[in-house]
Amino acid sequence: MPVENIIGNLRGAGRLLVIIGGRKVPREAYEASDYNVAVTNQPHSEIAALAIFLDRFFKGRELYMQHEKPRVFVVPSPRGKVICRNPFYKEEGKDG
Repeated sequence: MPVENIIGNLRGAGRLLVIIGGRKVPREAYEASDYNVAVTNQPHSEIAALAIFLDRFFKGRELYMQHEKPRVFVVPSPRGKVICRNPFYKEEGKDG
């Protein structure tokens, strides 16, 4: 079913497992799934399908979301990106 027809139901479904792929996905995954969602009816890459799905799922807000306790963060730069470690990041259950 097309992503536009089902995305509202998926937003309220709680935790999701999203599997992207065509022939590479085992038949058992299709049989066990609650939804088989098509991003488009045209061929495209798996990463493009994931990007489209996430954009529809988060209504475009994913570009402005911030995690509460990021391990790393990306700083935009005119020539690529700078990846910085968060000095305040602390793994759950570890003291040091």
